[in-house]
Amino acid sequence: MTLSPPRILLVHGAWAGPWVFDRLAEELRGRGFLVATVALPTIGSTVDMYADAAAITEKLDAADGPVTLIAHSYGGIPTTQAGDHPAVERIVYVAAFALDAGETLQQAVGGGFPEFWGVADGMVSMGRSRAERIAMVAADLPSDAPADLAAQIADTFQPQSLAAFTTPVTRVAWRAKPTTYVLTERDALVPTPFQEHLVARMGADVVRVPTGHTPFEDDPVWFAGVLADALETAETNR
Repeated sequence: MTLSPPRILLVHGAWAGPWVFDRLAEELRGRGFLVATVALPTIGSTVDMYADAAAITEKLDAADGPVTLIAHSYGGIPTTQAGDHPAVERIVYVAAFALDAGETLQQAVGGGFPEFWGVADGMVSMGRSRAERIAMVAADLPSDAPADLAAQIADTFQPQSLAAFTTPVTRVAWRAKPTTYVLTERDALVPTPFQEHLVARMGADVVRVPTGHTPFEDDPVWFAGVLADALETAETNR
């Protein structure tokens, strides 16, 4: 009997798109994984979080075997909503919002509109200006990152639906599925103490990494190894 390669579905975070995973996906494929991504429809529109969950569900419906969902940041919210799908064998949250029933992203960040949200016409931008957006990205990058990298990353971000951030979770997949949480210890965007709170509440397996918010951009080769090792450990301990 020939076992099929493990399947991964990567779910991106706020203001971004599947392209943030291009280098990580290449590395994971080189390690033998079947890797797919999903484009969340709240990017560039005013639909709500349930539309993102529906996009994830559509990908899972089409899967021809068990899938590990790997969700980054905001992507953890629609993943939590959709991830109790029969095709899902494990969820990996990477510095992600693993919310509980009734919770929203807006509540998780304090209940109001954070100062760095640029809110207009039912949409939210990361930062109220390009300069603020670049500064936020730069604060999270490694100190030895190229000087122009922050601007390159910031310029890929797009406005996202405000409804994505105010829609409550109604289904909580981490209560039903085996779960791993990759906790980023130098995160300037999702503070480490908040991530630790989520981990404690979930009872998830935890992998701590000494990085900022996007370890897959800092070093995709290394981070692919982190994920592969975490999934192998989870399978061994199952």
